[in-house]
Amino acid sequence: MKTNRYSLLILLLLGLLLSFPSCSDDIADVIDDEISQGGDDDDDDDDDDDDDDDDDDDDDDDDDDDDSIIKHPTLYFVQLDPTISESEIEELLGDLNSEEVWYREEINLRLWNVTQFPYVSGQGETVTKIDGHIASARRRTRVKETNFNIGSALTAPTGVSSSTCFETSVPRLPLGTNAVKIAIFDTGIANVSNGNFPGYSFAIEDYTGYDYVEDDELPQDDNGHGTHVAGLIHHLLSEEGAPTTVSFDIRKTHDRLGQGFVSNLIPAILDAVNEGAQVLNFSFGYQDTNTNPTGRPLKMAVDYAEQMGAMIVASAGNTNANNDTSNVVSFPASYPNNNILSVASNDCDNRLSLFSSYGRQSVDVSLLGENIPGPGLTNTVDAKSGTSFASANVAAMAVILASHQTTFDHQQISCTLINTSTPQPGLSQRVVANGTIDFLAAFDNLGANCN
Repeated sequence: MKTNRYSLLILLLLGLLLSFPSCSDDIADVIDDEISQGGDDDDDDDDDDDDDDDDDDDDDDDDDDDDSIIKHPTLYFVQLDPTISESEIEELLGDLNSEEVWYREEINLRLWNVTQFPYVSGQGETVTKIDGHIASARRRTRVKETNFNIGSALTAPTGVSSSTCFETSVPRLPLGTNAVKIAIFDTGIANVSNGNFPGYSFAIEDYTGYDYVEDDELPQDDNGHGTHVAGLIHHLLSEEGAPTTVSFDIRKTHDRLGQGFVSNLIPAILDAVNEGAQVLNFSFGYQDTNTNPTGRPLKMAVDYAEQMGAMIVASAGNTNANNDTSNVVSFPASYPNNNILSVASNDCDNRLSLFSSYGRQSVDVSLLGENIPGPGLTNTVDAKSGTSFASANVAAMAVILASHQTTFDHQQISCTLINTSTPQPGLSQRVVANGTIDFLAAFDNLGANCN
């Protein structure tokens, strides 16, 4: 039909052209335009077909927006209506080509694993990667929410000064008589002997824990980061000998490469607080979008820890980002929960470390995080830097303060550490405390009213 219409139009225009030679150029342009438009109509039809083809591929997803966010390629989180039947769950698993890894009733959260990519869903969609899978799962009416399994990678920061001042900046004070349990989430712990570290008390002789990477009861460290953090905390708690009033709980959430996923951390948090841990140390962070965190899997676990009365000491991050305003920031340090004490790193001149993340509203305190001693896997005293080690220093201080409380109160500990900090120009408007922790002042003012 289009061909006949264009042929008649061309004959008519040629007739007019012979009658009005002066208009030949303009009419020729009209002919060209009309033919071109006719061709575009055909192309538009082809483009529509292409768009239809693109709609079948759901692998492009709005959540895939930053390369710094690590996503597990097959594991993801699912929230279902608690009243859903087992048969309906099995039907969903089959439709989404998945298997259930675990279910935590405390927070109504499930971890599912895609058994194979690519696959064709029950709705006829071809899905080739996790982004498209999440988008497809979110369209299921029986699925309340699905979320990516975000990862964390432990890396050494750059821009570290050569100055050392650990002994004067991180004082050790005696423990009180009240029992405190600290859970350390990291790469595990290695067997070390204090005989190899004169002047230090790094060895933890007795501890509980679990390995969520290998799924066994031996949280053996084959990376070194966790051993350094745990040994450092033990040393700071040993001013008057072995810290007999402190129980250590080692939860291995990161592998030998220093990588850990939220799917390891969530059950570790739930298990630790269910078993009585009061202080939780997170010397790492997960990079994620700085949007409303409500309903995110890790936030749900943190909320549960808060409900159980546990305190979380978390490193602010080593990306030199403003955790208040940047698009991608470190979590859980940036969550607004009252039980989180977020820690930045400063140098020996009480200036924010060049690598440290910060935030006038989201980062609470700052403490030395450069050239911090700790045990190495080869029986050497290693000096490491990062908000990881500033966090470990603060976690030890929190335990000491807790041991002097009649009843554990994490809000009083956090408030005291913030309000007694020493103002520093290099930290003004960078952290809530506007300065560095003064542990002696915090220790002396623990029983005072704090708001």
